[in-house]
Amino acid sequence: MKYFFILLLIFSSIIEAKQRPKIALVLSGGGARGGAHVGVLKELEKDKIPIDMIIGTSMGSFVGGLYASGKTPQEIEDMLVSTDWTKFINTDFNRQDIPMRKKELDYIYQGKLGLGINAKNELVLPTGVLKRELLLLKFMNETENIEEVTDFDKFPIPYRAVATNIKNGDAVVLKSGSLAKAMYASSAIPGGFQPININGIDLVDGGVSDNFPIQLAIDMGADIIIAVDVSENFDSKVDVDSYFVVMGQLVNIMMRKNANESIKKLRKNDILLTPDLDGYTGLDADKYPEIIKKGEDIAEDKMAILKRFSLSDKEYQKYREEHRKQPKKQQVQIDEIQLINKTYLHNDSILKRLHVKVGSILNENQLRTDILHLYHLMIFDSIDYVIEKKDSKNILVITVLPSWDNHGEIRATIGFEDDFKGHSSYSLKLGYTMSAINSYGAEWRTNLEIGRHKKAYTEFYQPLDTLQEFYFKPYLMYENIVDVFPIANYTHDFIKGNVEIEYGRYGAGVVLGMHPSRDIEFEVGAAKFNDDVDINLEIKDFLDVTNTEYDARPVYASLKFDNLDNVNFPKYGYKTDIVWTKDGAIGGDYDYEQIYIDLEKPLSFYSSNFTVRLKYGDTYKKNESEDIDRFYGTFTLGGLFNLSGYVPYSFNGDSLALAILKYRYQLRDSGFFGVLDTPLYVGFSLESGNIWSYEDKFEFDDLHYSGSVYVAADTVLGPFYFAYGYADDGENSFYLYLGEKF
Repeated sequence: MKYFFILLLIFSSIIEAKQRPKIALVLSGGGARGGAHVGVLKELEKDKIPIDMIIGTSMGSFVGGLYASGKTPQEIEDMLVSTDWTKFINTDFNRQDIPMRKKELDYIYQGKLGLGINAKNELVLPTGVLKRELLLLKFMNETENIEEVTDFDKFPIPYRAVATNIKNGDAVVLKSGSLAKAMYASSAIPGGFQPININGIDLVDGGVSDNFPIQLAIDMGADIIIAVDVSENFDSKVDVDSYFVVMGQLVNIMMRKNANESIKKLRKNDILLTPDLDGYTGLDADKYPEIIKKGEDIAEDKMAILKRFSLSDKEYQKYREEHRKQPKKQQVQIDEIQLINKTYLHNDSILKRLHVKVGSILNENQLRTDILHLYHLMIFDSIDYVIEKKDSKNILVITVLPSWDNHGEIRATIGFEDDFKGHSSYSLKLGYTMSAINSYGAEWRTNLEIGRHKKAYTEFYQPLDTLQEFYFKPYLMYENIVDVFPIANYTHDFIKGNVEIEYGRYGAGVVLGMHPSRDIEFEVGAAKFNDDVDINLEIKDFLDVTNTEYDARPVYASLKFDNLDNVNFPKYGYKTDIVWTKDGAIGGDYDYEQIYIDLEKPLSFYSSNFTVRLKYGDTYKKNESEDIDRFYGTFTLGGLFNLSGYVPYSFNGDSLALAILKYRYQLRDSGFFGVLDTPLYVGFSLESGNIWSYEDKFEFDDLHYSGSVYVAADTVLGPFYFAYGYADDGENSFYLYLGEKF
């Protein structure tokens, strides 16, 4: 009798299951417009409509994957709305987290022009302009509750994601493995995000091949399909004025056309929901609350049709118990750590940066933080980890792959200036860094520059430990500079007009340094240089120059702190340079000692930014008997943001004091794409300072007051400025800069 009742119960369950149709939710791609999927899910839950499978593409795979894994619509909404997506969808590394040695390049090469050198020593370009690891780690964080479940049929709700094989364009259905990787692969816009390799296939956005996978739901046996289409319509009148407009238009065309073909496959009883998203684009992540509401609205409008699939309270409770439970994350004790290192870097350089230890419970939040920190060394393509169980041991396997420019890079920048007073200059810089010289991370860096400044510099950087905290750096250099000095402001009031002075330096030096963190650099160094000054003979006597060749033997110590988020238009962080120099301690023609301090601190409030900068330099010890006109080891003022009313190099002397307050307002946001989308600013500056000679004393009454108004942009070639400067004594200057402020 007992078995009879069991069979009867099973039979009744089968009858009940057959009475309720199997419902598939199909979610299309559409970028931020996919926030509407969340609104639909909220309404479906409110009206007790069950979902038996979820199939998604791109943003549909992300929202659908989170819901299938057990997250509630409200949890997904909260995450979408509270996340600053520019931190995860970006062209650049987070500058505040990259090594000081990489930060230095931002001051040399202002633009974003460059080529990489791969492990085969070939010149290469990146496979995508947007960083993969940043978004992938975000996806891993959001799906850690289910990362141990690798069969998508065993999720609370069975799930599929659609991606595209970049080699042949075929749709690839992802039904197992890592949910985070599946969602990334399905969302990796071609030409935008770097592809990801899963099961030996390089995958990009599924919207290219099947943006609305309705046929897949039919093939999986869905009786009823609820299909939500947020595909963006392409604009036939689009203004094609940038790379991203072209790429966006191509993607929209492909996705819209294949979505239209998929819609034709809907059957009589299937339901199509098309939220009213006119005016919203796939990049409107700041408008998620409005977009989610649009999803709620369309579901409410169609609820009369959807209601026929609603369950009773008892039935829905039973459904929730079976399909809406979040898998609980199990604590894992790590018994062994294995590193699969495909890069040139020493294993200890990687493992010592991880907080995970054998015998400890794995803290995945900390591990992902460590991985992100590692990624910002800028030499990895990917850093992956899995927990493998073998012989009753939990083995943490970490795999690191080299970045596209793992063996070096070539950087270039172009600079141009004009003061609208007959003076213009240009600069062309080219730099080559050879990496992967040894497992400690040694580099050979060479920089060349032509234009008003002619420079050649080469150094060999050799870390002395696996964490690259200590290093040794010998270098060779040559430079030749031509500057136009306004004589009246330089030394002698009785000489009118400008004087062109050409001076140069060549020699060698050696540096011992330390990087206690990625923000701090401490160096001590010594050098031997030959200096040469060439001045027009007609004014040589007026400047009291008796010799034009000098032997310089400086020693110096410097302490730098730099965690600015952007060199030219910072919003966060601060920067400090403190440099002590003594020339003459080990011989040579010069005999002076000086200190230089440069402080910069930005403060941002929404679209407004205030930046305070203070500069102080003092030659506090000098042999007054030396009959030398130094051009090295002196300070100058004049030029934009350096007493803007005066032309560059208007003041020159042994000591300097300058205070600057800059304000800028951001007219146009850079959105997801950082500098490639050219943020635009307007602003002004207020400046006060002066130069004085060794025998003089600083007096507040001698300060010059100046300011500027400007329009600026952060372009792919570097900063652009069009500015007007004015000084309290009536001096004024216009400035046009592109790529570099000279």
